[in-house]
Amino acid sequence: MVRVRDLDGSGTGNNPPPGTISLVLIRTKLASDDGACVAVMERTHAVDGYPRYWPAKPTRFLRAQGETDAWVAVVEEGSGDGPDGPSGRVVGQVALHRAEREPVLALAQEATGLPAERLAVLARLLVHPDARGRGVGRALVRTATARAYATGRRAVLDVLQSTTGPARLYESEGWTRLGPTSLDLSGFGYGPVPPLQLWVYLSPDG
Repeated sequence: MVRVRDLDGSGTGNNPPPGTISLVLIRTKLASDDGACVAVMERTHAVDGYPRYWPAKPTRFLRAQGETDAWVAVVEEGSGDGPDGPSGRVVGQVALHRAEREPVLALAQEATGLPAERLAVLARLLVHPDARGRGVGRALVRTATARAYATGRRAVLDVLQSTTGPARLYESEGWTRLGPTSLDLSGFGYGPVPPLQLWVYLSPDG
């Protein structure tokens, strides 16, 4: 578990306003967190358009078949039992997926020369709009990236070209944009929708 205070660089984390987030805990995602993570995704879909198309089975979308690791961000708000108890609220999540058959694979292998099993895809990064600006997303990215390094893998990801906020976060963490790719969603149950236009990013060499 990782406890986080204000990683956004604003310097405001030591004195949060009354009633706002005072502590963030990053911990392994549990099956019991699935409903809360879907609720966070409902908000990111409404506010940011991520995911671009709402999945027919949202829990399965967040628990993809290729998942190897996953974490949630839980906040303590006001008084109560703390992040591990009833007063804790899930405000974000992130996962690592196997790289085989992922749209990032070709560019990542071209850039690194690594086999697919030495790559890990950072995916399903979500942060509730109410919890932003306090380093929650940054802490989730760092946790997933560190886990990839610790297990002999290098992290890579894709992000919608139309969303600039996440790209700024990755670049501020030293990630390198490798180039564009696309994801054809035919066969995924979304109907006749256009392919997703994505940027591929590679984590710093650990």
